[in-house]
Amino acid sequence: FDVLKARVPLAELYKYSTTLSSLTSGAATFTMNFADYQPVPADVQEKLLKAYMESEKDE
Repeated sequence: FDVLKARVPLAELYKYSTTLSSLTSGAATFTMNFADYQPVPADVQEKLLKAYMESEKDE
């Protein structure tokens, strides 16, 4: 078997388990461990801030 180690943002792992299982016919497994916090990229920060500001207008 092969072992792959990678650091991936948690938001990018949405449906990863299902996709991995489908691609490997259920033969592969994975584990997640917290590594650290990282600054939010500027484009993502802008998108989150815009969504927050819109939600505040609605209240």
